[in-house]
Amino acid sequence: MKKLSLFASAFLLTILVSCGPTQNEAITYNDNITGIIDGLTIEHTLFLDQIDGHNIDSLKISHKLFVDKATTSLEASKKIGPFADKKEFIDVAKDYFTTLHSIATVEGTQMVEIMSKDSMQITQQDLDKITEIATKFDADYDNAYNKIQAAQMKFAKEWKFTLDENKK
Repeated sequence: MKKLSLFASAFLLTILVSCGPTQNEAITYNDNITGIIDGLTIEHTLFLDQIDGHNIDSLKISHKLFVDKATTSLEASKKIGPFADKKEFIDVAKDYFTTLHSIATVEGTQMVEIMSKDSMQITQQDLDKITEIATKFDADYDNAYNKIQAAQMKFAKEWKFTLDENKK
């Protein structure tokens, strides 16, 4: 009888261990990705707040911080593997960080170059170019944000947890 009880306990333990990741592990995984996003959002927002060009030094500093954070965020996302052998969420997250890195280094740099000119040197062509760059910047960001948000919602639904919209 002891052998049967011991065998049943071992069998049950094997089943529990082999079931794969838990909901709590999924939540932690989500929170790790969200933490990287939130950190980058701070620098992204600081840069956007300086785009008016009134303080060129602040614009340049905030741009450098945005580029640096976009770079470290992209690197951090590359270190995160799939969850439960599924790569969709992390692949979309990597695409998000790649997009933010691109808009920081390409469009952001172009905007800073134009906005760093003396106000008397800014032409209508410069203003049109800023509008064009800003439109691409916003469109690329919105597209990447919508994709990461959809992937996160799908991940949460699959692992049966709710996303806290107010969590910061």
